Amino acid sequence: MSPSEVLAFLGRTNPALLGVVGTLRTDGSPHVVPVWYRYDGAAVYIWSDEGRGWVRNLRRDPRVACSVQETEPPYGAVLMRGRAEIRTSDDEVLANEIRRITSRYIERSGVESYIAGWAHLQTIVTIHPERITSWARGY
Repeated sequence: MSPSEVLAFLGRTNPALLGVVGTLRTDGSPHVVPVWYRYDGAAVYIWSDEGRGWVRNLRRDPRVACSVQETEPPYGAVLMRGRAEIRTSDDEVLANEIRRITSRYIERSGVESYIAGWAHLQTIVTIHPERITSWARGY
């Protein structure tokens, strides 16, 4: 896929695709978790909690992999490898990012109430891809 096709693929809504994040545990074994995300053409943003295992893994070792794939034909996919940065705060910049991520998965009318139900989650993980591989048709 071209960069614009990757942006369109990762930006899908109705329904939005889930991402899968891969990190390394302390023993070196892989840890993978499905996530909601937002991609802006340069980075992937994920709303989470700093206490979750995969986030703790990234604090120790920022190397990360992320994939997004279709579950129906033509089975396109985007794979990314890079480094993550973690930011925990209760400022407006972080709050706006949480809204952008959530609005990809929840109807606009329900975004604020959904976020209020998870008010203790104040962490954004940003993945800076160093390598992106993609295909429009599975093999």
